[in-house]
Amino acid sequence: MNLIKRCSSILFLIVLGCPSYSNGKGYAPGKQFEYKTKDLPKGVYQYSIWVPKNYDPKKEYPVVFYLHGGGGRKFPSYGKKNIISDRLIDNQNWTSAGYSGNAHGLHEYIHVAPVKAIYEWEAKKFKALLTHVNKKVNINENRVYVTGFSMGGQGTWIVGCGSSLGYKIAAMMPLGAWGCEWVNHGTTPETCMTRKTPVWVLHCPYDEISKISDQIDLFKNHLNCGGYGRFTMIPGEGHIQRPRGDDDEGLSMRVAWMLSQTYDTPHNYLVQTKGGVILEAIEGERPFIGDTSTYGFFEPNTKINITAAATKNGQRFLKWASLKGKFEDPKSRRTSYTTVDKDSELFAIYENQKVKLSVFGGKADPKKPKPGDKVTITINKNQKDKLFLFWQSNPTIELAQPYENTVQFCMPPHDLVIRAKPKKY
Repeated sequence: MNLIKRCSSILFLIVLGCPSYSNGKGYAPGKQFEYKTKDLPKGVYQYSIWVPKNYDPKKEYPVVFYLHGGGGRKFPSYGKKNIISDRLIDNQNWTSAGYSGNAHGLHEYIHVAPVKAIYEWEAKKFKALLTHVNKKVNINENRVYVTGFSMGGQGTWIVGCGSSLGYKIAAMMPLGAWGCEWVNHGTTPETCMTRKTPVWVLHCPYDEISKISDQIDLFKNHLNCGGYGRFTMIPGEGHIQRPRGDDDEGLSMRVAWMLSQTYDTPHNYLVQTKGGVILEAIEGERPFIGDTSTYGFFEPNTKINITAAATKNGQRFLKWASLKGKFEDPKSRRTSYTTVDKDSELFAIYENQKVKLSVFGGKADPKKPKPGDKVTITINKNQKDKLFLFWQSNPTIELAQPYENTVQFCMPPHDLVIRAKPKKY
């Protein structure tokens, strides 16, 4: 009778499932698994870890760390909800978590969400955390990525600048980063540790809590050290980690940008097609094409095939245009494009497209550009320095360093308004 009861209990557990089940190896494929203080060596952050359903311990996996902001977190479960984990709803290539069915072998990754007390993140503890994770799952040490919001954005910089401890950060994305004044400004050995790590800063210029001035200084220093990065001004006002109304594709692109990078290899730069699609990469290493095929990430000198519709609104295709890179035949709607060491937008231009450029607070050269023309915008003398903060475009176009007094871009095939926005904080 006792044996019957025992078997019934086991069957009951099997049917319901056990939420802490981990195959005895410290992870639960396809689910979040938690490591609490009692499970960890001293000095290791508590954390939750998400492992793909089809995890193969014989393979090496990239790992994305999300560092939380705000106050302290007492339990690993408090770190589960973030912009990455919210989208890890399944293990399919077409989810909005940075996966891409067009980037074979690059879409699977492990996600780690550590938690800690209120004080800032520490590089030494991050290293201890990374070591512990690597003992539980098989990670690719050249594909470690870090992102985080507010205090977690600050922590992203701390981790990036602390890589002299022996770990490698393949890409980092500080979001609304708070209080980075403790990092020595200028080209110092500490801040230049990010030189091999691509950095994508996202920050609301009118964030009253995390002042944008520190982020601009740190980012400029990163570039001055020879690094590569992107700087995106989040529209609106307030302390926010992503644009309001940001769709899944926008987040997917940013996560994919991280996943496309590998430490100590040529960086993968963003290429976006406006009016066409990327068909394939025919030359180059580690190409990563997004699920929509309207964007991808490529090393310099990668050759990609692109195509656009023969007509648009009854008008015939005229040419391809871009600020950088080289088209094999710009007048052919189906052609190849060779990438450079810069992010690029590729515009499909059609006949008889009329455009208007309106600039407020600066002057344009040329004043009346045609679609595909190279345009230079310069701030008015009376708005320099203390009055000017950044250029805002509507619709949004690619501006590599929107805080500079002078910027260049390729005129898109539609009306464009650019404004010099003032400082507030």
